[in-house]
Amino acid sequence: MDDCVFCKIIKGDIKVDFIYEDKDCVVFNSNAPVAEHHLLVVPKKHVEKFIDLGGEIMPMATVAQKIIEKFNLESGYKMLFNGGKYQEVMHVHWHILAGKFKNESGILA
Repeated sequence: MDDCVFCKIIKGDIKVDFIYEDKDCVVFNSNAPVAEHHLLVVPKKHVEKFIDLGGEIMPMATVAQKIIEKFNLESGYKMLFNGGKYQEVMHVHWHILAGKFKNESGILA
């Protein structure tokens, strides 16, 4: 998708340091973190919303597990998809949130 910021990041048009990359997904820090650890797991294939995910969900889940282990987040983390009016970037992505939150009341339990 030509105007998708995540597609531009994946193609290298926008420079971001990847924490992880494989053939299916990339992981990088949020540019608007709400927690000490705020990582985004993004499939390389452009899928607009969660409801449209097919086989892309399993590689995303595997990557999320690797990242949670890599950063020793097992003792407390939140993972979320935003959708509809809450989704700012129309390229599905998973948020992994852990550590100290900037505003705990802004993230639902």
